[in-house]
Amino acid sequence: MLDELVSNELKRDNEITEISKDTIEKLIQALLRLRRKYSDELHKEELKIYEELAESLLELRLEKVIEGFEPKGFDKDVLSLVNVMKKVYIDYVTGKYHTYKGKVLCLSNTKFNLGDTVVEQGDVIILPLNKVLALITTNYITPVEVRE
Repeated sequence: MLDELVSNELKRDNEITEISKDTIEKLIQALLRLRRKYSDELHKEELKIYEELAESLLELRLEKVIEGFEPKGFDKDVLSLVNVMKKVYIDYVTGKYHTYKGKVLCLSNTKFNLGDTVVEQGDVIILPLNKVLALITTNYITPVEVRE
């Protein structure tokens, strides 16, 4: 079944295939049964092949998102994070954000804990890029953009 998903993804150059939650759930359940029932070397090798197919499927779908195709299917939310990452990366590298020593000036959208510090809504904070990416995906912060 996983090989069919990879094959279908390869056949469609101009869009991301729609993989339903039901389809992926059936696949997961079948592979869970296989993992639980067998532990011999042959089945371990079989599972490695399935893992390689899953990796290929992810890579194909990520490539399409990076190329600008709209994410859809069971993994739409995960694939949409790639668009957020892409935007943050481009905006950072092209100087769209106010930065200081490689860190990004951000405005807090909500109250949250950052380590031992409580950040209040409206606070201005400076963060490394990896924290910006993590917190922007949850809408906790907004990077401060340079105004033209």
